[in-house]
Amino acid sequence: MPLRKSSRPTYLLFGSLLALMVGRIAWADIPYEVTFTPTGDSALDAAIEAASQLSALADRPPDSEAALRSRVADDRERLNAVARAYSYYDDKVDIAIDVKAKPVKVTVTVTPGPQYILASVAIVGPDGKLLPDEVLSITTDSLGLKVGGPALSAPVAGANGKIEHTFQEHGYPFARILQRKVTVNHYTHQMAVTYEIDPGPRAAFGQTSFRGLETVHEAYVARRLHWLAGDPYDVTLVDKTRDALIASNLFSTVQITTEKGGDPGVTPMLVDVTERLPRSIAAGASYASTEGVSFNASWIHRNLFGEAEELKFGILVGQEESALTADFRKPDFAGVGWDLVSNIAVRKENANAYTSNGERVFSGLEYRGVQEIALGVGISLEHATISDFELHQHYTLVGIPIFAKRDTSDDLLNPTRGGRTAITITPYTDPARTQLSFVSGRINGSYYQRLGDSDRYILAVLGAIGATVGVSLDQLPKDKRFYVGGGGSVRGYGFQRAGPLGSHSQPLGGLSSVEASLELRYKLTETIGIVPFLDAGNVYDSNFPDLSRRLFLGAGIGLRYYTGLGPVRVDVATPLHQRSGDGPLQIYVSLGQAF
Repeated sequence: MPLRKSSRPTYLLFGSLLALMVGRIAWADIPYEVTFTPTGDSALDAAIEAASQLSALADRPPDSEAALRSRVADDRERLNAVARAYSYYDDKVDIAIDVKAKPVKVTVTVTPGPQYILASVAIVGPDGKLLPDEVLSITTDSLGLKVGGPALSAPVAGANGKIEHTFQEHGYPFARILQRKVTVNHYTHQMAVTYEIDPGPRAAFGQTSFRGLETVHEAYVARRLHWLAGDPYDVTLVDKTRDALIASNLFSTVQITTEKGGDPGVTPMLVDVTERLPRSIAAGASYASTEGVSFNASWIHRNLFGEAEELKFGILVGQEESALTADFRKPDFAGVGWDLVSNIAVRKENANAYTSNGERVFSGLEYRGVQEIALGVGISLEHATISDFELHQHYTLVGIPIFAKRDTSDDLLNPTRGGRTAITITPYTDPARTQLSFVSGRINGSYYQRLGDSDRYILAVLGAIGATVGVSLDQLPKDKRFYVGGGGSVRGYGFQRAGPLGSHSQPLGGLSSVEASLELRYKLTETIGIVPFLDAGNVYDSNFPDLSRRLFLGAGIGLRYYTGLGPVRVDVATPLHQRSGDGPLQIYVSLGQAF
């Protein structure tokens, strides 16, 4: 009797293929498009779209219709919360799905209903007790609340901290909100808010103790305190002290604790810090098509003798410039805020306009007692040997630099708000050549403005003016003249070349200068940005800029790659007044924004 062949392998193969086909159908992504019906409130519309996960995840389609409907359910709750945050408490959220469309169409419609009004705001003590007279002046405006305006939830919640802070500014270190009672009337479409606060005892600053100090002397930290024992408690003085200690760069963490002592009218203070490693090294590089590649490195010690003495050695190696530098700062040298600053530099420049070998020594005082402002004066001694196509010159100059700086920007390498201003005036004289005495000055400022609530669009503006009096252009050493052009100036022109040129196409420089830059910094993503820009500038043989004469213009576009260290900058620019010898394009690469 012949053997019967089994058909099981055939069935297994067929079943496996069928399972794979069904699996592919089951696992197929469901792409969709989501649209939002306008509500009539542009701010609400923007918040709805920003909060929607349907919108945020549209580039990652779900693998089933059930998964899509799960996203819809999540969005319905999320958008309802957004509407309430914007004071629409009778809102209705409808999300329609057209599964027959390819791709699937999802339509989000939020019907907000009437916007509720903030009818009243009250601040009361515990159990209805009267509040202290000195804090009765708290106003709704100071809390960011507007009676008669929309009953927005974020300002209502944010007022908790502002009320506590106001009490703490007036001597109540332990003031705290006990409860916030919010009553919403759905008939009148109004909200009433009552904050109940326990002020606690009024107190003065007590003795201050320190913890965490290892190499930093306690006396240095004590001089940074903005309060004295016995002063009425004021939390703004605590905040200023914390800011001052953080700004010292000596500590990785700073915590200032208000403690309770045996006497309720006196509050001991504890300053608890964690010291940073005192030494660090840094390195960088940059490239410009006319200036070539340059490298720099530095070593710094931030606490040399325990009083935040800062010593820094630096080296720069480039095709245009090389230098060795040493900088020293001694805080509180002539009183709190009066720092001793000193600098030694040995420098060689191989610029387009000249070749220079020189040394400079500077020492002076800098005052930082005013927030965001630094004032300084010092004395410098400079010696240099300069040569170009026509001359060989030596000079020794004694200068008295006087400067003032103000920095309100929010970031050193990538500012998005605030500004920077600097003024420097330096009288010079050459003791060996009494006829060489002059005064040089420069004013420069930059301003940064966010166009919106985020840092996606930043408008950046720069302006600078330089002037020299008391000397002619022929008498002024070439390395003391003003020049513009290059990666840190008028981009599109070669280094120092945005100005008059000599018979050998070398920059002549000027007694005065003017520069301006305009950038629109646009972030495409969190890490990639583009920056269209326009630069302008010129130098003049007059003591002050002659603005009736034309400006050299350079325009271009930049690419930014944002890293944790700062943006990597790649700029491509072209001169708008191209002369013989000016290249059609210039390329610049460095770390940090152009200004």
